[in-house]
Amino acid sequence: MLCIATEVMNGFAMRNTKTKQPAAECHSQRFVECMDLLTRIASRLAEHQKRQRAEPNDWGYAGDLGRVSEQLAYVLAALGDRSAVDAKGLEY
Repeated sequence: MLCIATEVMNGFAMRNTKTKQPAAECHSQRFVECMDLLTRIASRLAEHQKRQRAEPNDWGYAGDLGRVSEQLAYVLAALGDRSAVDAKGLEY
C-alpha cells in the first residue's frame, strides 16, 4: 500500500480531526486549545488554594494536588521533558 506523506495521520489525530487539514494548521489550533486549558488550570488551582486555606486541616486538597501534579508530570514528559516523571519515580 502506498501512502502520500502529507495525507498520513496517526490514529489519534484522525479521530480528533473532522476534516483533512494541513499539519501546521492543526498544530496551531491545538496549541491555542492547550494554552486555553493551561489558563483554565491556573484559575482552578488558584480557586483550589483559596478553598484549602479556608479548611487548612483537610487533607483532601493535598491529595487532589498529588494526583494533579502526577498528571502534569506526564504532560511535561509528553512534550519532551522527563525530569518530573523521573523525579517522582513514575513510569513513563
